[in-house]
Amino acid sequence: MAVVALLATRASSAPTQSPSPTISNSPSLQPSKSAQPSKSAQPSKSSEPSSQPSLVPSKSSEPSSQPSSQPSSEPSSQPSSEPSSEPSSEPSSEPSSEPSSEPSSEPSSEPSSEPSSEPSSEPSSEPSSEPSSTPSCSPSSAPTEAPSKPPGVNLFYPEWVSGKEGCRNDGDEPDYMAVNPTDWLSSTMEACCKKFFGGYRYDACMGRYPPDHDDCNTMLYYPDWSGANEGCTDDGKEPYYMLSNHQYFLSNTREECCKKFYEWNYYTCTGTKPKLTAGEYYPDWSGASDTPTCLNDDKVPEYMVTNQKWYLSKTLKQCCERHFSWDTNKCMGITEQGTNKWYVDWGTSTCVQDCAGATPCGGVAESWISASGDLFGSKKECCKKKMQWDSKCLTK
Repeated sequence: MAVVALLATRASSAPTQSPSPTISNSPSLQPSKSAQPSKSAQPSKSSEPSSQPSLVPSKSSEPSSQPSSQPSSEPSSQPSSEPSSEPSSEPSSEPSSEPSSEPSSEPSSEPSSEPSSEPSSEPSSEPSSEPSSTPSCSPSSAPTEAPSKPPGVNLFYPEWVSGKEGCRNDGDEPDYMAVNPTDWLSSTMEACCKKFFGGYRYDACMGRYPPDHDDCNTMLYYPDWSGANEGCTDDGKEPYYMLSNHQYFLSNTREECCKKFYEWNYYTCTGTKPKLTAGEYYPDWSGASDTPTCLNDDKVPEYMVTNQKWYLSKTLKQCCERHFSWDTNKCMGITEQGTNKWYVDWGTSTCVQDCAGATPCGGVAESWISASGDLFGSKKECCKKKMQWDSKCLTK
């Protein structure tokens, strides 16, 4: 028995070659951990996705065949090769390089900076606020209801219609009068009334159309070449050749006649005072040449008035510098004492001193003498340089 017990003790102290499995109905509190994962020949496939995402997501080498239901938060690095089927809700920041195939249904809020190359198909409902700078190439479709009165000079003719007896110059004389003006037409209402409505009807003729009537002048003007020839007159005594060509020789106003035939004497002809726009100082050439001066005495010659920009000046200095530049100081009335130098007096053929006293002073030298360098320090120098051919220069 002792032998059997000893053998039993030795047998239990040595492990068995194959452990005997035990089946537990409860899991162990501390699970075992293997150093290497197990490798199965076929991985398991779950029919449902996991409820928790993996810590490191997998990356596929190919895009998915179906688009995502939500747009990505980041734009793609490359544009798509096909345009979208629907327009975007916001306009693009840059215009497209190609024009649209159809015009827009609504006009733009801002007008274009350049006009279109083609006219509009329909006229605008409102006229433009500014008139065009050039007239249209086509006339208006309908004439005006009251055309303007044609310009011209109309002679007086007698009118014998009952209730309208008198003389008119509205240009509506009968043809038989127009072709024979010396017998039927007159340059003044007075001459016409005397000729055709003399006696008791003269006053009625003269009062039929007063001078302020809108289509009637009481007289016409003609150039008085056979008289004083200083202007135009309206006495009705014009020569027959002027009456026969009245559109040229006769005028409705004195100013028109003076401008046409007496432009060189316009202000005397019209009896008006000229308006001086370039100044009031004018050169006075009526005196001796050694007394140059400019005046502003309101007696400007008419030929100067007609060319004011050249003859008239706003100040005395401007006038003197323009018209008497060789002696501006004398023109301005500035008295000079001279330099006491010497210059040649060509009137006496000797050298005199530049001063305003008695001999040897020859008067203050003209400005052009000093400007030309012909003033000398002594009489001897003056004679030597300017009068060397005259041996008596020093003794004169």
